Amino acid sequence: MVDGWILAGDIGGTKTALGLFSPDNLEKSIAARNLPSANVSERYPSHEFSGLTPIVETFLKKNRSVLGDLPVLATFGVAGPVLGNRCETTNLPWVIEGDVLEKDFSWKPGTAHLVNDLVAMGWGINVVREAGGIHWLRQGSADGGGNAVLIAPGTGLGEALLEETRGTLRPWPSEGGHSDWAPVNPEQVKLLEYLWTRFDHASSERLLSGPGLINIYRFVCLEGPRPNLLDRALPEEHLPEHITQSALDGTDACARTALRLFSEILAQEAGNMALKALATGGVFLGGGIPVKILPFLTEPSFLEHMAEKGRYRPFLEQVPVGVLVREETPLLGAAYEALLRLKNKAEHASGIS
Repeated sequence: MVDGWILAGDIGGTKTALGLFSPDNLEKSIAARNLPSANVSERYPSHEFSGLTPIVETFLKKNRSVLGDLPVLATFGVAGPVLGNRCETTNLPWVIEGDVLEKDFSWKPGTAHLVNDLVAMGWGINVVREAGGIHWLRQGSADGGGNAVLIAPGTGLGEALLEETRGTLRPWPSEGGHSDWAPVNPEQVKLLEYLWTRFDHASSERLLSGPGLINIYRFVCLEGPRPNLLDRALPEEHLPEHITQSALDGTDACARTALRLFSEILAQEAGNMALKALATGGVFLGGGIPVKILPFLTEPSFLEHMAEKGRYRPFLEQVPVGVLVREETPLLGAAYEALLRLKNKAEHASGIS
């Protein structure tokens, strides 16, 4: 392996995580089915910065003694569509461009690579699935395989398709979280009608995200008991965590109903994605929300709602379903993607096809 560091980034609407990885140590950890760790890593509140460059500058300046003058290969998982190594982030007022980062830090052309955040998370599944990074709701057959899907509700709703190639899951980006949402029962029809009073487009992200959980909670509170969390004038950005905790504690009836409805809709979307990709390799639930609401997802009703697809129930009842429980999965995935690029460059340099 060539000398140098891998700089990996997980750029989200709420926080940005950066880490420096030794390529050799990263490869050895993955081969040994151990969970890799960064040599150094930091987390930053995204909204406190004007863009990615000042965050990277702060990180590199702090870790200059570790980094030295060795070249850097960088991969950043970014919450938004990446086209031509450029991204206008979905939940931040940022424009991130790989070639601009290279100029800002005097990196060689081709050093900085942007991928969608769900692509980074998808690569990360390859790193964590043999290292205890998945809580299985249903593990499926031991000799299973094939394509898989990733659904990640957090600040927004991310989705990705995972193509199996010789045992490795290769992620392909998707903006499926912004596709139309359809109700499946009378209660959900009323929820859709409520969304229409507030938005011109009722997408899955309007429900399966932190802001989406607030939308569901407000809908439930229309006919729910009072007082509720809305009466406490809590900051909007903190409402999802209060709703979740109140539902888990059983201290707010509206919160419990809202989280039940959220889990039901998440299960339906998981079933939809599994059918679209014929996901015999599994459905993976990532993002910040699933791991926090695990008690609701482990109830039998979750897998039951996922399978409610008519004649395809028998197929969906066999699909493995797992929750990504390691917060650093996207960061590890970004590092893994850079490692693959580094190995590919080395192979081409040595004449290996």
